[in-house]
Amino acid sequence: MSLTQMGPVYSGRASAVRAGEVVLSLVASGLVGMRGWSGVRRLQHPYDRNLQLGLDRLAALCVRAGVGAPVGVQDLVAVWCAERPVDAWPVELDPDAQVGGERLLIGGEPSEFCLEWAVAARDVVSEVHESTLVKHVKDTACALGRPELYARWRKFVTEHAVLERGEFVAAKNAVLDVPQWATWVEESYGLVPAEAAVGGRVAVCGGCGQWIAPRADGRVRCRVWRCARRHDLPEPAWVEASGARRLEPELVRFVALPGRPELDLAQRLAARGARVVLYPKLDALDLVAVWPGGFSVGVDVKDWHSPYLLARRIKTFPVWGADDPHAYRRGFLVVPRDRLDANPRYLDILARNSAALKAQPHLKVVCDDELVGLCPDLRPAGEVVCGP
Repeated sequence: MSLTQMGPVYSGRASAVRAGEVVLSLVASGLVGMRGWSGVRRLQHPYDRNLQLGLDRLAALCVRAGVGAPVGVQDLVAVWCAERPVDAWPVELDPDAQVGGERLLIGGEPSEFCLEWAVAARDVVSEVHESTLVKHVKDTACALGRPELYARWRKFVTEHAVLERGEFVAAKNAVLDVPQWATWVEESYGLVPAEAAVGGRVAVCGGCGQWIAPRADGRVRCRVWRCARRHDLPEPAWVEASGARRLEPELVRFVALPGRPELDLAQRLAARGARVVLYPKLDALDLVAVWPGGFSVGVDVKDWHSPYLLARRIKTFPVWGADDPHAYRRGFLVVPRDRLDANPRYLDILARNSAALKAQPHLKVVCDDELVGLCPDLRPAGEVVCGP
C-alpha cells in the first residue's frame, strides 16, 4: 500500500491532533455504520467505508510511529477496537479528550465513547448529516406553519420505544389533519426482527425506556451507560413481538436517548409550577419554562460522555424579544448530575474548549439538580406542552 494514498501529511502538534481525531472519528463512524443498534458481534462484509478510510489513515500513522499497523479491517475491529484502549494507539489527541482506558467496542457493541466520536465525524470529515427523516419533519412542520408538530413527533418517539399493532395504528391516526404525520410514524418504526425478540417478546428497559437487543448468550441487559452502571435497574417490560414495531436504531441513538433527560427535566420544572414548551421554534432550544410572576428560563440539555466533544456542539442561544411567546430571561446549559459525578473535570474541560460559551458569558452551565433548585416552586403544578 502506497503511503501517498493514505491521506495528507500532517506537521506540528495541532495537525497531529487533527489527524488523530480524524482517524478516531472515521473508525467510530464505521463501527456504528456496520451493525447499527444491534451491534457488531458477527463480523461481515461489506465493511462500512469509514472503517477502510480510518484504517488507511491509522496505518500511515503507525508507519510514522514505527509500530505495527492493523492487518486489515477485521484486525482493526476485533483487536484494536475491541481489545486495545485508544490511548495505546499511535495517535496524538488533546489531553482534554480523556481517551485513557477508553475502547471503541465493549462486549461487541459500540461504546458510548465510540458513539460520541461517530457523531463528531459530522464536523471532522463532513460525511454524516442530520437524519433525513428528522430534517423532513422539521421542514414540513415549518412549511405548514405548525412547528409544534416537530416537538410532538419528537416527544412521542422518545416516550414510545415499542408499539403493539393497535398502538401503531392509533399513533399513525393521531393527527388526522396532517397527512404527513402517518408517514412520519411509519418511517420512525420498523417491525421487530427475530433477533431482537426473546421467546416471542421484545424487552423494553425499565431505566431508559428503550428496547433492548438481547446479548449473544440470550441475556437481556440494557447497555446504555446510565443503565449499565445501575445496581437497582428495574426489570424490563415485555411486549409481544408479533405485529409490534420498534423505534428505528438511529432514532434511538440520536433522538430518544438524548430526549429522556430533556423530558425528565421538563416534568420536574412543570411540577414546580412552570409552563414548559418543548423544542420551541423547531428545536432552537430544548425547552423554555415560564412561571406565574414572570420568572423564565431557556434551556439546552446536553447529555454527553465527553465534554471535549460537547464543547464543539454548543450553539449560540437565541435572543427573542419580550413580545415573543417563547421569550425567556435567563439561559442555561444543563448537564445531567451523573455526568459531572463521573468526571470531576467535566465543567473545566467544557469551558476551556467551547468557543460558544466564551462568546456568551451570560449563559450559566449547571447540572439538572442545580437548575431545578434555582427555579421557583409554585403550586399548582404547571404543564409540558409542544407549542405556544
